[in-house]
Amino acid sequence: MTCWEYEIKKIRTGNLDQTKEDLNSMGLEGWELVKFVTPINSMGITNAFFKRPVDEANC
Repeated sequence: MTCWEYEIKKIRTGNLDQTKEDLNSMGLEGWELVKFVTPINSMGITNAFFKRPVDEANC
């Protein structure tokens, strides 16, 4: 059975290059995007939920 840890992070959406940079940064740390949360605020920022597997010894 896979155990997961979760992270919620603010992501910039006003500029696609910045959005991609934010998402790629999380991906390099092993995080997988699960879902964006709406609404996007007036500054173009939304919350995103991520998950990544946890070592079985930490389940």
